Amino acid sequence: MIFRTHVPAPPLLQHVNAIWVCNGDAPAHARERVLPDGSAQLVINLREDLIRVYDRHNSDECRSLRGSVVSGARSEFVVIDTAEQACVVGVHFKRGGAAPFLNLPGQ
Repeated sequence: MIFRTHVPAPPLLQHVNAIWVCNGDAPAHARERVLPDGSAQLVINLREDLIRVYDRHNSDECRSLRGSVVSGARSEFVVIDTAEQACVVGVHFKRGGAAPFLNLPGQ
């Protein structure tokens, strides 16, 4: 699996920590916990138009989301399907950095 990050130049740098891409075989484990870090991310699955987010307490239940996902600041972990991480691109925003790009509450 290839995982690369790019730190953008100013003026984008004041809002974005990194732009990242993950490409290759999916990890051997089926699901993964993503820990909260107080920031927002934009995640786009390039292989298929689907991203699954599993229930923290019942791993048999999930939400299927089409297109891209914006994951905001949160206080608990989320569980993701690692098979969908085989060809993904994303933007990791600095705290409050998504506000100029996304008209979302909580920014």
